Amino acid sequence: MRWGFKFRWLAGLGLLWLALCSGAAAQIGVGDLHVTASGRLESLYGGNFGNLAGTDEHSLGFAGNGTISGDYYNPNFLSFTLLPYYGRSQDNSDLQSITDASGYNGTLNIFKGSHFPGFINFEQTWNQSGTFGVPGVAGLATKNNDHGLNVVWSALLPDLPTLTVGYAETGGTSSLLGSDESTASSTKNFNVGSIYNVAGVYLTAGFIHLNTDVDISGLEDGESETARGSSNQYRFTAQRAIPYRTSSASLGLSRITYSDNDTLGGTNYGTTDTVNGNVNLAFPRAPVQVTTTYTDNLLGSIEQQLVSNGEVPLAGLNSPESRSFNVEASTFVNVLPRTLVGGYVSRTQQYFDGQNFGVTQAGVNVSYNFLHTLKGLMFYGGLVESATQQGNTRVGFIGDVSYNKYLGKWQVNAFCRYDQDVETLLVMYTTSTLNYSGTIKRELPHDMRWVAVANLVRSVFEQQAGSASHGESFTTMLMWSRASVSGIYTQASGTSILTASGLVASPVPGSVLGAGNSILYNGKSYGASFSVFPVKHMSISTAWSKSLSDTTAPTLLTNSGNTNYYGLATYEYRRLLFQAGFTKFDQSISNSGTPATMLTSYSFGISRWFKGF
Repeated sequence: MRWGFKFRWLAGLGLLWLALCSGAAAQIGVGDLHVTASGRLESLYGGNFGNLAGTDEHSLGFAGNGTISGDYYNPNFLSFTLLPYYGRSQDNSDLQSITDASGYNGTLNIFKGSHFPGFINFEQTWNQSGTFGVPGVAGLATKNNDHGLNVVWSALLPDLPTLTVGYAETGGTSSLLGSDESTASSTKNFNVGSIYNVAGVYLTAGFIHLNTDVDISGLEDGESETARGSSNQYRFTAQRAIPYRTSSASLGLSRITYSDNDTLGGTNYGTTDTVNGNVNLAFPRAPVQVTTTYTDNLLGSIEQQLVSNGEVPLAGLNSPESRSFNVEASTFVNVLPRTLVGGYVSRTQQYFDGQNFGVTQAGVNVSYNFLHTLKGLMFYGGLVESATQQGNTRVGFIGDVSYNKYLGKWQVNAFCRYDQDVETLLVMYTTSTLNYSGTIKRELPHDMRWVAVANLVRSVFEQQAGSASHGESFTTMLMWSRASVSGIYTQASGTSILTASGLVASPVPGSVLGAGNSILYNGKSYGASFSVFPVKHMSISTAWSKSLSDTTAPTLLTNSGNTNYYGLATYEYRRLLFQAGFTKFDQSISNSGTPATMLTSYSFGISRWFKGF
């Protein structure tokens, strides 16, 4: 961080300290302007050592955060809030930062409650910790500088269509600790929306334009990569009540155009048109729902979703011609007081890469809620029969069981679901998934409680060997009025694609992806934390975490991991807060060609909280 910037921050905080100490924090009024300020300022001594760029050996300075809010003339005319902060890594643990983060967040409301309300939000962060994503586990640490702006204005005139216009812009830089890799990215979003009710027809329309730019440097052999993505989305919906009980019908139209250009992966673009209709018939005994959907670019819709989420794929997906039409009718009926029987029939016709595929499915499911001796147990099960042009396929099974029960001082919550032969986006591929979770809570003597939580998810594409992905997590916690201890373990593996924000689980089998786009990942993370409150107004907390991950692609993050130790002790005496903190962090990436990043930081400080009225 530049010393000039540091000096301006310290000077600003010092002035706020003097203003608060002098009592000016209560409220300032200048004509029709009213301002209230409060905050916490800290004098501290600390030190850093390690090889993380920008760290100091030791320093004596300020840290703190504040809230400045107010209004002009009337809160409904103009109101504002500003939240600045500056502090050492131990001081901003609520920001999940291992570095000395600083920044601000501001909000401005204009003409609130009127026919022309406006909203502006802006934010800036420096030296903030972030994460390079790995599906299912804690990712690798990054150091980020980010900024954002969001502006929304509306025209809400009586008996006229509403109009809402918005513009959002985000950007920043991110460096992956333990490597030379760094990323500069930005997104720009312009959107327009309108709602109108005419003759009982509820109409909505909108337009969204998005640009995403990503520049990556420090790849293997000194390579750099640039990815540019953009999309335009047009949407229109109409919904109307049917004059029979609470029945309704709706129609939706959308067109999405997208393009992404990657210097290493090439250019990809496309247009996706979608039409969907829905009819709900509220028959007294067995309500019926009929839905139809037509899409003229299946794989294009996947890539467009990634672009719209800011996750520009760093290599385009294969995009052969593909389209789909689906129609489905479903209903359910209560046959007994606690038994619900449902059924559906659907037909999907798809054209993909020069071939036609069609599947007809019919299914029935039953759910039952036990009332007496097994109160809290609910069962849901169903069978699915599928048929294609090649003939009938095997019968699939869908089922789940949930159980919620108090057994004395025990509380049990459990859920298990299994889907066999569930359609994916492409009807020639089906998946089997298993998902279960459970929570056990136990009241113990002396005001103690124990909690354990387990989750498992497993998914596999039936037609492709080696396509399975899975993730498990286990958490336990023991809580007492004066202490708590917890532990967590997670692991995950599967197939992913690389985007600007990290790895994203693949939505389709690897054979559908472009050559070299399918990336196998495997990762796990575990950690523990301990907190104790030995006397009133005193707290001591410690935490340890470790994350490991690897991929099959040598140009990516092979055999990577980080370890983090954290400690903080505080004692509050009247308006003074004494605290001491400690952080030790290291992260390594085996194929980066750079040494592991190491940082050890400590601080001792005293702060005071000032609050206006």
